Amino acid sequence: MKRGYVAFLIVAGLLLSTVQTSWADHTMPDIVKGSKIIGKPVQNLEGKDLGKIEDLAIDELDGDIRYAVLSFGGVLGLGEKYFAIPWEALALSNDRKHFVLDLEEKVLAKAPGFNRDKWPDFADPEYHVTIYDFYNIPVPHMKKSKGAATEEEIRHGVTK
Repeated sequence: MKRGYVAFLIVAGLLLSTVQTSWADHTMPDIVKGSKIIGKPVQNLEGKDLGKIEDLAIDELDGDIRYAVLSFGGVLGLGEKYFAIPWEALALSNDRKHFVLDLEEKVLAKAPGFNRDKWPDFADPEYHVTIYDFYNIPVPHMKKSKGAATEEEIRHGVTK
């Protein structure tokens, strides 16, 4: 009887150590380290590779991811362009190996982009509205400073 109990404890211990290892990259279910997202490929709905996630733009005040920075085009890094993709525009694939962006390659090529050495001001409300409008994503409300233009005013070229 003791042998059976000891064998059970050994098997249980091995199983628990395996579970603990699989949780090493997770703080909670479906919450992963940023390094698990950076470098992940992005495909469109047809399965065409669009690039990979190079970085994340995170709101320092509330901790929300605002944009995934996608690298697209070029050969061996030459001629490559970066794009700020609203986080809400991306979906994780069922196998969790890549993200999906519902956009054709030729449309992405016309998206507002930037050079790897000259990043935009992600906190600029005008840039924020432009990016969300391009990807047809409802613009989330940004915290605005007193006297700053509203999203509607920005869309219509009104500044304060």
